[in-house]
Amino acid sequence: MEQTLNYGSYSAYKRTVSELTESLIQLKEYSEDIGLVHTAKSIGDTVEKVANDHFEVAIVGEFKRGKSTLINALLGQEVLPADVLPATATLNRVTYSETPYVMVEYKDGGTERVDINKLADYVTKLSYESEMKAETVKQATVYYDTSFCKNNVDIIDTPGLNDDEQMTNVTLSILPEIDAAVFVISANSPFSQFEKEFLEKKMLSSDMGRIIFAVNCFGTFSKEDEDRIVETVEKRIGSYVMEKAKAVMGEDSKEFAVYKRKIGKPKVIGVYAKKALMAKESGNAAMLEESNFPTFEKVLETMLTQERGVITLQILANKIISSGSELINSIIIRENSLMMETDEFMDKYTAAIEEIDDIRTKKRAEFVRINDAANKVFQGLQPILDSYWVQIEETAMKVIDAYPMSAEDLKKDKLKIVYSKLTERIKENIENKAQLICEQIQNEINIALSDEAERLQSFEDEFFASVTRIQEMFSVPQKRARNGGVVDQIIGVSIGTVGAGGLFIGLREAGIKGALLGGAAGFAGFYATFYAAFSLATVLGIAAGPVVLCIAAVAGLAGTFTGKFSVDKLLVQERIDKYKASFKQSVKKQFHEMKIHSDFSETVRKQVFASFQGLKSKIEDETEIILLDTQKTLDNLNQLKTEKKSMSDNEKEKLRNIAEFTGELLAETYNLHKVLTDKME
Repeated sequence: MEQTLNYGSYSAYKRTVSELTESLIQLKEYSEDIGLVHTAKSIGDTVEKVANDHFEVAIVGEFKRGKSTLINALLGQEVLPADVLPATATLNRVTYSETPYVMVEYKDGGTERVDINKLADYVTKLSYESEMKAETVKQATVYYDTSFCKNNVDIIDTPGLNDDEQMTNVTLSILPEIDAAVFVISANSPFSQFEKEFLEKKMLSSDMGRIIFAVNCFGTFSKEDEDRIVETVEKRIGSYVMEKAKAVMGEDSKEFAVYKRKIGKPKVIGVYAKKALMAKESGNAAMLEESNFPTFEKVLETMLTQERGVITLQILANKIISSGSELINSIIIRENSLMMETDEFMDKYTAAIEEIDDIRTKKRAEFVRINDAANKVFQGLQPILDSYWVQIEETAMKVIDAYPMSAEDLKKDKLKIVYSKLTERIKENIENKAQLICEQIQNEINIALSDEAERLQSFEDEFFASVTRIQEMFSVPQKRARNGGVVDQIIGVSIGTVGAGGLFIGLREAGIKGALLGGAAGFAGFYATFYAAFSLATVLGIAAGPVVLCIAAVAGLAGTFTGKFSVDKLLVQERIDKYKASFKQSVKKQFHEMKIHSDFSETVRKQVFASFQGLKSKIEDETEIILLDTQKTLDNLNQLKTEKKSMSDNEKEKLRNIAEFTGELLAETYNLHKVLTDKME
């Protein structure tokens, strides 16, 4: 399986996945043959999950940065509509199909299959009719015969950030769910204020390692200028990313040190997407090289296969090791049990069942400790939770205090403008503060989960030591194993592999679409359940309250001013202070109402216990597969011994062949596992 170690390209990665999947399917058949029904089902679940697995790449950025053109360049042909005006108005997914068509999913739940040439009529702002239609569309999936998507890669074209607030929020909502993002920046105007604020305030720290920054429109500058632009963008992104991580994790924390090492330099690449598209359509290799697009594609391919793809390979390797070891254990117990006298077997059968019961008792005790750890984490978060609304309110009060106002602003016709700007500034600042607090909370949860997984390593080791003890109970002296027996061939491999313990459950390893121990996927759920609702409530709440109350509070004063009024500065300041004081009271009232109706502490509690439940579920699922099948094997053998039946020569030969195949597979997979583990560290 030498080629299994090579997974740096899409083709090599797919070949490796295919090889590992075929091995698992064979193990599934063997498991079914000897009655390991739970092992077989678990293998089938893993195979099905991987078979449906796709890499998902989102293309994001401000409007008119060339996102759709970059996607078309990736696809090698003009599939998505692109225009000099902001075009994309919905989420568009491109996936592989030999027959090109579009499936439109509407917000009301309906779907419609449309001709691919009609795509622009459903997803763009290029006409009034198409824009109205796009407002009813949730997502359009473009099925197309393109070699890029044939590699199990789905591309998601997103509406331009900062073009429409609602669509910006849609784009933000999908980021925690995708495998990689390409953030498109214009070389002509790198880092607008919105792009700066988006990276500093909207992007989660956990997302940064999955982003490629494509600086688009190259070819209009000299090579020296291009290099300087990329270098400048790289430095600025690095600064924004690290400052955000410091705020979330703490500059002196070990988590920040690990984060800094893993993130390294931001992936910033200069490209000329339009030239790349033209080159691919015309088959001009020299022009394609000039566009620097092959470099961009190689970085994306490496990110997906060697960084994201390694998680899938790890899952497959772990399942081969765990299910293969269970197969071998079962074979050893079967052969040796049938060599024993009935009384000897019954004694060992009773001891093995007691060992299984003891394991389950210890597991229940571990679950109590996990619950205690969750409670401890929640209690440790209490100071943050107690101060949450205080911090939010203080943030809003500082914004109001710092907001510049003059006598002119107190005119009645100016108050709505003042209110609008002040409210927007409050909204922005409290959103940023809320996100920072939420990320800090999630970081604390992740740290605690990681520590608990580390502690549970001793339970893993103890569990597999117990499984080994059960196997050893049924060992027989060498002289009693006729014709060498299956035992001679495999017992060394089996005990050695089972002794690895943590390889099987893998509590500290990632799962498909997000790590078990939190990360982007964990935060996404937390963020969605509270923060998004909080933001909406804030906007609606303030809009319904202070705009009326604050204007009413100064209406009398404002009405006394003339167009050219000139009043004493102290009197003006007094009126401004009264206006701000009234505004503060209105905002505080809204926060008080939100605090009553939005139980932030309960939301965090649910997140903490849901995260720790993930540990319990992982342990329960993985250990019960082994315990149930082991117990069933023993029960079946007990029945055979009672009925005084023996194993036929054909059955022995079948077990010998299974053991030989499985033993070789385990040795190969263990080597792969070590390579993958080194890659993930």
